[in-house]
Amino acid sequence: MRPKAPAIHPRYGSSPRGKIEVLPNAIHSIAVKAMYECYGVLGIASPRLRNGEAILLTPEQSNQGVRVSVSNEQLIIDVYVVLEYGLRISEIAHNIMSSVKFSVEKMLGVPVAQVNVNIQGLIHGPTFQEEIRERKKY
Repeated sequence: MRPKAPAIHPRYGSSPRGKIEVLPNAIHSIAVKAMYECYGVLGIASPRLRNGEAILLTPEQSNQGVRVSVSNEQLIIDVYVVLEYGLRISEIAHNIMSSVKFSVEKMLGVPVAQVNVNIQGLIHGPTFQEEIRERKKY
């Protein structure tokens, strides 16, 4: 397990008035939002499997499905997702990589060296949507 990333200092992050620090939790939130906007992503997953199956995270826990580390003043972001069964996995993964990289670089001004997409599982879309509706009832 990688150590937690320290606060990130965006370019032009210091001025006579003070300095800017971005905590990893903010980067997690940016990455999660970018992933949910990608077609085919049904959920954010835990980095760990339970009995060989993906553990879907609730929206409140979704930041746990993103790991951020810093190397040579560049970010390395690992994301863990569950995708919709029947779609082209490589295409969705490339979209996630592009979306997360673009969003983080645009919002923070910090270069992203890598976005590693870890696909923890596949779920049939309509069944999953019905399961979410059932959870909301309780």
